[in-house]
Amino acid sequence: MVRASITLVETSSQGHIALVFDANFHITDSTGKIVASTSDDVDASVAKIGGANKDRIITVAFSQDGSLFATCNNEKTVTIYNTADWTAVRSLIIAKRATAITFDPSGAYLLIADKFGEVHRTPTALSADEVASKPELLLGHVSIVCDVKMSHGSPSYVLTCDRDEKLRVSKYPNAYNIQSFGLGHTEFVTTIATAQFAPNNAVTGSGDGTLRLWDISSGQLVQTVDLQELLEPYYTDGRVRMGVSNFEDRNAATQRYGVLRVRSIEGQRMFVAAVERFPVVVVLSFGEGPALANVRVVDVARPVADVAVLGDRIVAAYAPPSGETDSDDLAVVLEPTNGDLTTDVTLSAALNALSTQQIEAAAPAPSIYVWGNKMYMDPPKDDED
Repeated sequence: MVRASITLVETSSQGHIALVFDANFHITDSTGKIVASTSDDVDASVAKIGGANKDRIITVAFSQDGSLFATCNNEKTVTIYNTADWTAVRSLIIAKRATAITFDPSGAYLLIADKFGEVHRTPTALSADEVASKPELLLGHVSIVCDVKMSHGSPSYVLTCDRDEKLRVSKYPNAYNIQSFGLGHTEFVTTIATAQFAPNNAVTGSGDGTLRLWDISSGQLVQTVDLQELLEPYYTDGRVRMGVSNFEDRNAATQRYGVLRVRSIEGQRMFVAAVERFPVVVVLSFGEGPALANVRVVDVARPVADVAVLGDRIVAAYAPPSGETDSDDLAVVLEPTNGDLTTDVTLSAALNALSTQQIEAAAPAPSIYVWGNKMYMDPPKDDED
């Protein structure tokens, strides 16, 4: 038996860290102490979160003020929690499987993107006499929507990206009014980051191995950062292995630099990115121009599955160990020290001491190049199923 790895990590403006493992999640404070959990394997002093998911959680989000937390699972169940006492304030079944969720700036609505190319919104709370209605359709793409984010400042925009290589910027809440399209990626666009320090810009990551900086009001591509130039040595010296030609990977014997996640580090005016299969985080400063500058590759112990930002610190969740000699650490926390990024030993140790759940084997997550493939289909079923 092995300890289940963290599949998603999310942080709040109130200092909470959400650590998702399969159908459960822990909520810790900024010191790594569990304050609430859906798991039964925690101390009696920890608040037990009800309305727990029964299937794998695929996306989570905190509201901007940290007062709400939402999850969506493979059963298409969306649950919204009040972070003051971790009670479920809303639960609903959506029609289509979600790919990403985010709250609008007010926290009054939750936006839900799905694999059928649509984004809906639903109220985060209902009055006692209010009847729940179907989520409101905001906008549609013609392929899978991979991420959804809100802009900062005024006017307010909702940003979406899709499997057809584009970024869309729509006015909010009247999202039928399209402000701009960001065109330039050559593969599916996986992730979007916006920042308070750059209200008119966004950074996207893609399966084409690039990070791109955009002017969101015009859709103009401002800058492209090619990750192959930075990360190819990891293939050359064997620290990263080529993919294999099977359903879970579909990379064959080729180099890939697929971006899993991009986040903003508000206090440092930086962005941080995680790249599939690579034991690194990529950190970029945001400078005048605007421009992404001082691009740094920071080595960590294992490939990163997800990354989040807690104040000025980077929380990187590790992908499952690939060999018996690998540690079973769950995460590493990096903090700025004299212009460099070093390990926050105390918080890293606290997170790695947490129990998740015991499983027989740690199955690797399917590559993003599976669902990113335009010939995507559901996994093949065994004859016995």
